Amino acid sequence: MFINIVIWVSLSGFLGGIGGLIYIIPISTVFNSDVGGYGFLALAILIFGNWQPYRIATASLFFGIMKTLAYTYTAIPFLSALGFPSVVYKLIPYVATLILLAFTSKNSAAPKASGIPYDKSKR
Repeated sequence: MFINIVIWVSLSGFLGGIGGLIYIIPISTVFNSDVGGYGFLALAILIFGNWQPYRIATASLFFGIMKTLAYTYTAIPFLSALGFPSVVYKLIPYVATLILLAFTSKNSAAPKASGIPYDKSKR
């Protein structure tokens, strides 16, 4: 039992560390101290995932693909031939986020203890 807890906590810490690493690795070589809307995407993933790990992982994968598409559109002949400005492609993850949240937020519910201060005597 104790070993299982240690394994899952270690795995959770490892995945959290990898997620933090992704936030600090810049997409370009120029550091401009801009967060690029990652906080918005993280909150959207949490809301879309409805606090369920598998749904959060699926949403993270979807938004990661959208973010990758936004920065690598020049390598895809069909997208680069459209002739849209690069700003349009960089908006794709955020627009996709808003569209998905519009359709899925009706079923979203916060955890029971959300917003309730921790009181050891009530647990």
